[in-house]
Amino acid sequence: MSAPAAAVEAPRVRRFDNGLTWIHRTVTHNRIVAAELFLPGGDAVEPAERAGVTRLLSAVWVKGTPSRNALQIAQQMESLGAAFGIDAQEDFVAIGGQVIVDNWPQTRALFEDIVFHPTLPADEIEKEREALLNAIRTRHEHIFNVAEERFRRELFGAHPYGRPDEGTEATVQALAREDLAKWHAARLSPRGAVLVTVGPLDTAETEKWVEGLASRWRADAASAPTAAGPVTYPAQSRAVEEKRKFEQGYIMLGFPAAAVTDARYPKIKLINALLGAGMSSPLFTVVREQAGLAYEVSSFYASRAAGSAMVIYAGTDPKNVDLAEKKIHSVLTDFVSRKPTEDELNDAKNLIQGHYLMDHQTNSRIAWYLGWWELLGKGLAYDVQYPADIGAVTAEDLHREAQSLFARPSVTVRVRNGGR
Repeated sequence: MSAPAAAVEAPRVRRFDNGLTWIHRTVTHNRIVAAELFLPGGDAVEPAERAGVTRLLSAVWVKGTPSRNALQIAQQMESLGAAFGIDAQEDFVAIGGQVIVDNWPQTRALFEDIVFHPTLPADEIEKEREALLNAIRTRHEHIFNVAEERFRRELFGAHPYGRPDEGTEATVQALAREDLAKWHAARLSPRGAVLVTVGPLDTAETEKWVEGLASRWRADAASAPTAAGPVTYPAQSRAVEEKRKFEQGYIMLGFPAAAVTDARYPKIKLINALLGAGMSSPLFTVVREQAGLAYEVSSFYASRAAGSAMVIYAGTDPKNVDLAEKKIHSVLTDFVSRKPTEDELNDAKNLIQGHYLMDHQTNSRIAWYLGWWELLGKGLAYDVQYPADIGAVTAEDLHREAQSLFARPSVTVRVRNGGR
């Protein structure tokens, strides 16, 4: 299958002394410029007592600068036709957007002002704090969230991946403006930062702008944490019960799995696609269609920097929780007992490669992937290599990895009606 960069030039890369990496890819078939700034360290490097500070900061970050208030920022972006946003994740914060090339000079000036000079107005903090608290209060209204939160706590333990991304009511309530300002200063370091530009730009002129940006952007003497430590997984399998007032039951079963930088990453992505992706997967076919034991059943494998999990989940009638769990285990037993057929393996490869390539259709997503792979440690070249690595996995490779993966100590969460 062709590489995602087939219609664009190879990227230009420059690494500055202050720690900033700039990646530029020229795209000439449209007039859109996309820019993404990735900052290492997200929710997972927050102090436990300030959990939620990254999410609150990301919401307030765009609400004012010394020369523009929130309304003026919104109006200027609208007049430029620019889209702009901040994405806070466990391992990074990404700030970026896109605009037509004619309006790029004004947009990059606005981009710099917002990124480096947020005023974090007190009234905007309170508005966004209330919105975040409302999200925290309502997340337990959804049974998937209840199961997933307990699962993460059991699997990841004291590691930051085991905490809710948004923090807790207590930690968010306690956050002061000074906490946000300090966190902004700690996160906004050029050390490990990745700036990506994609579009029909004059490369020399763009490099001159980035040189100026890098010369003004100095790293503080004190280093802030940029990555969470390694995960320590449970030594033995465990199963826990959550009693909640839901009309349905839920099962979440998971196994420790490799971080995104591990060579096993593409194999586990294929296992996930084979096992639980779509209506032809064995989980859907056996548990839902044949046995009628679940109204939803699927799997996921999150791309994390410090360690991850291969997770299976199913929503079911409360009286069928145990039966559905037993059926899931029977699917896993069958899955690890045999190699996938060539047709099964090729279908899974086509699914992953096809979705990946289709997600590269915009300059914004090209920029995002280049920065994401670079920041997470795979390197920007993995944007092209990833589909090739998926294609190179053999049935024997996948069979061996599945046997190893599903032999690891597991965590099972059962959500049943009752209690709170």
